[in-house]
Amino acid sequence: MAEISTARGLAATDHDALLGARCTACDVQTFPAQAACPRCGAPTAECALHTRGVLWSWTVQRFRPKPPYEGPDEFEPYVVGYVDLGDVKVEGRLDGRPVDAWTIGDSVRLELGEPDDDGAVWTYRWIADDGGAP
Repeated sequence: MAEISTARGLAATDHDALLGARCTACDVQTFPAQAACPRCGAPTAECALHTRGVLWSWTVQRFRPKPPYEGPDEFEPYVVGYVDLGDVKVEGRLDGRPVDAWTIGDSVRLELGEPDDDGAVWTYRWIADDGGAP
């Protein structure tokens, strides 16, 4: 199985983008970045992913997840979905609309979380982007 490279986090803050990988042989793209292609096993090269995409599918988490979930004491439903970035689909939390107001095909943009003490970014979310196309 291919190793996942997370030494610098999930995002490149110099590009404000998620870090993925592209196969040097067959051009398959992955997220998170992997050292070898999951399709053909060839080496991959790190690449910054698109920061805008289209909602491919989504669902609402309506009950408190089991530990190690560390959310607020009073649970509020939230939306997760797959965002189509063209070459790869990326799962993530969706924000910027009420939980039942999402539609497949909605435009979204990436928002990175805060870097840790070492400058690595480990969290991100997709925000409703009614003003731009992917």
